Amino acid sequence: MLLKKIVIFSFLLCTAIAFSQKKEERKATLVTTAKYMREVTPISGKKLIPEKPRQGPINPRRTDGNKIVPGKGYPVGQDELILKKRRSKSAQRRGKSPSVVFETNTSSAAPSDPTGAVGPNHYVSAKNFAFTIHDRSGNELVASTSLENIWPGESAGDPIVLYDNFADRFVITQFSDTPNGFLVAISKGPDPVNDGWYTYRFETGTFPDYTKFSIWSDGYYVTANKDQGTLNTSEVVFAIERDKMLVGDPDAQMVGFPLPGAKIGGFYSPASFNATGVVLPPEGNAKIAYYHDDAWEGVAEDAIKLWTINVDWFNPENSTIEEAELLTVSNGDITAFDSVFDGGSFSNLPQPGGEGQDIDVLQGALMFASNYRRFCSYNSVVMNFAVDIDDRPDSDNIAAIRWYELRQNGDDQPWTVYQEGTYESPDGKSAWCASMGMDRYGNIGMGYTTMGTVENGATENSYPSIRYTGRLMNDPLGTMTIVEQDIAIGTDVQRNGGERYGDYAQLTIDPRDDQTFWHIAEYFKGVGENSRNVVGAFKVAEAITNDIGVVSIQSPGDKTFTSSEQVTIILQNFGTALQSNIPVSYSVDGGAVVNEIFTGTLAAGEQASFTFDATANLAGGKTFTIQAESNLAGDEMTENDCATVIVHNLFAKDVGVSGLVSPVTGGGLSAEQEIQIKIRNYGGEAQSNIPVFYSVNNGERINEVYTGTIAPDETVTYSFTTTANLLEFQVYEFELGTVLEGDEDTENDILLKTVEHMLCSPTSDCEKFGDGITSFELANVSNMEIPCDSGYEDFTNLVINIDKAVGAYVMTVKAGYASDTAERLSLWVDFNDNALFEASEMLLDNEVIKEGDTAQDFLITFGENAVEGTHLLRIRAGDTETNDGGKLNDACDSMQFGTTHDYSIKIGENTVPTTDLIAVDQSNDKFLITMSDSSIEEEELRIYIFTILGQIIASNKVRRDANARFSYEIDMSYRRSGIYFARLGNEKDGKVVKFVVQ
Repeated sequence: MLLKKIVIFSFLLCTAIAFSQKKEERKATLVTTAKYMREVTPISGKKLIPEKPRQGPINPRRTDGNKIVPGKGYPVGQDELILKKRRSKSAQRRGKSPSVVFETNTSSAAPSDPTGAVGPNHYVSAKNFAFTIHDRSGNELVASTSLENIWPGESAGDPIVLYDNFADRFVITQFSDTPNGFLVAISKGPDPVNDGWYTYRFETGTFPDYTKFSIWSDGYYVTANKDQGTLNTSEVVFAIERDKMLVGDPDAQMVGFPLPGAKIGGFYSPASFNATGVVLPPEGNAKIAYYHDDAWEGVAEDAIKLWTINVDWFNPENSTIEEAELLTVSNGDITAFDSVFDGGSFSNLPQPGGEGQDIDVLQGALMFASNYRRFCSYNSVVMNFAVDIDDRPDSDNIAAIRWYELRQNGDDQPWTVYQEGTYESPDGKSAWCASMGMDRYGNIGMGYTTMGTVENGATENSYPSIRYTGRLMNDPLGTMTIVEQDIAIGTDVQRNGGERYGDYAQLTIDPRDDQTFWHIAEYFKGVGENSRNVVGAFKVAEAITNDIGVVSIQSPGDKTFTSSEQVTIILQNFGTALQSNIPVSYSVDGGAVVNEIFTGTLAAGEQASFTFDATANLAGGKTFTIQAESNLAGDEMTENDCATVIVHNLFAKDVGVSGLVSPVTGGGLSAEQEIQIKIRNYGGEAQSNIPVFYSVNNGERINEVYTGTIAPDETVTYSFTTTANLLEFQVYEFELGTVLEGDEDTENDILLKTVEHMLCSPTSDCEKFGDGITSFELANVSNMEIPCDSGYEDFTNLVINIDKAVGAYVMTVKAGYASDTAERLSLWVDFNDNALFEASEMLLDNEVIKEGDTAQDFLITFGENAVEGTHLLRIRAGDTETNDGGKLNDACDSMQFGTTHDYSIKIGENTVPTTDLIAVDQSNDKFLITMSDSSIEEEELRIYIFTILGQIIASNKVRRDANARFSYEIDMSYRRSGIYFARLGNEKDGKVVKFVVQ
């Protein structure tokens, strides 16, 4: 019986293991393109919108924590890694004071959402609704200013700032709820003050809360806390097309994925690996990471779970996400942890002195960012989250930081846990809200927040403060050996934000030396605004005497290869001693090693280029991996000796259509619409006289020839001479393509695009300064309190009735802003109903609005050419001097400051409704007072003209004319300027109209 039981148990165990190892793969559940790309002029020299004063809670948590099973989960008692560290009594290293500390922003309330990144010459930071730019010494270059200066009218917040070291660009993001999605801005160069921005909108369906962005070789990757109930099937992770965004291509794509196999029931924040250092990873195999706690309902054991994403930008529907590594306690990969505080609520850590609410420990969040770096013989990533180390019964008032370094022994190899640790702050303080990274040597730096209360075991009360620790690469595994160092010491509790704290912190690596860490986080002061964002720059690396490394492989790059390609590398002296006669080597695809000598001399910090005499045979294959290495005798840090690059042997002849430039979805398309496409040379040889074509809705194929020359990897724009009829409001399906003779890769020849012709509805900012129309009166329509929303309002349900015989009408408007002659308005009536708002249809052109919040009259004359029928009337108003956007008279373009409003207008004979009495300015202060009212039985009425004080200055009888209209002309040229009124009616009832004598 015993043997039988063992056999059965073995069978069940094998079955369970086999089942648990089955990994699920899903294809992308969302494929889309950017809703727009807009270029924004440089921040320098423009009138900046100030940051909005904070009112109410900022971006409140939209979901609860995970559902907790009380009493379930391990460890029971103290964290095993804490106990291990206490027993080991490992030696500590002295730390260094931060080299730079400065505050970037202040806020009246928490959380401030601090984020920031260091570049070669700037530090760009952001908080809730605003961003700031400093130089590297902490001097303010751009004071805290609204995100609307980059995205007009958009300041929903939750920004993230990145510095893309591989492209020398800054990236700023925020989410949007009008509609749901996120916005991405990429600087056009390395100078965020003077270089301008490409801005993009991507829509996500449901709201993408707590978005986190990261850099990978084939895209920017985004995770979001959304669709908690359906994250196994709904897109909660996204990739956006980095290469196109860096050049401002409006056709940048986005793909979205679910998280198959995720066991999450509440708030969650996974992380995508974020590439750092000087070498990008190979394209594909991007990683998403998250943790599972066995105290959560439905989770069997603590685990770190990874997913792998592979994006195919040519066929994005084929992009996939797949369950990858599952690192568990039972497999010996990790040590059990307790990440649950207060049953999953967000009110967690007591503040000192009994003041303020318990504040958020940020449970459920894998902290930002999970920084990835490539070394010679392995790849590494570091990550962390908060854990409970309070071992008192029913108490979880002390937090520590569980951190991991995962390693991969080569590209496409599995990820394993290299080391794990639980970091506790000295003297009984809590430590949480950490961000960590690795320098070029593999040393780790970690910034974090501390706070302690005597009541919970601390040696003294201490307010939320920002500190750092770290470790050197060869220190004992699992330990942070650098003694805790201060960045900024708080002097107050969090007083205005309820339970909220931080939301996150961010540590980035200095691109100048690849050693210094720059950390930004939130702390509090008792003077001035309570919440402060502070930056501290620190280094953990020690000076090294002998250290030479290969920074990069400069050539060959992607092209059509030959059997004798030169290999050029960049060497750098990372040490302090002068070095010469340095052995260097390279190999291709792990083959024979070529060894040569760099005979020059490198001073400390100096770089030099070296080209090998021996060439590489790269003919005959498609992809090659080249590894170069320095081999200095006595090198004290071999981790940075090598560099690797993957190069592609391009087809000699390979062109295709990469984008549709025009038309784009929106308004204003015509019966003779120009078609513009982008043609890209994907091959290794220049190409000319390229046949191109397009067709619309499977119709006739239009064939033409691009007669110019396109260099390898170059993209050009071509305009077809044959136009397309896109006048009708509908969806148009385009097939665009090239037919190059001898094209060696036809998969990228054809591009399918969809364009919808719709009425354009340009948005703009009408809130910051009050620009645009706030009140509108014309004929029978009185729209007195116009809201400010997106800057565009559709009032076509309001029909303005115009009698063509009257010929001229007075329109009365108010604007919320005026400054000299800056604020102006223009008005069109689309008489030919083609939605183009042509110059011949403009009835008011750049009329000056003289005073804000004051009624002003404008005369509109409908000439003989006014076409009878119902048409669209568009009125636009805005600041024409400071608009960083569309021009006022471009009826379909988005202004920065202003409004665009649409009404219906019905033009005909005797169309004035029964409720309408109008005063028409006939010039020279002569007015026509007229009304058509079929409900009036009398043939004769009396008119009164009176002043604003009620004094009657004229009165007369008015008879109905042959057109059933009551009309009366009055000369007011001898009256003083001012407001007057006319009343037409009988003794009991009457209509009143206001008019102005200039």
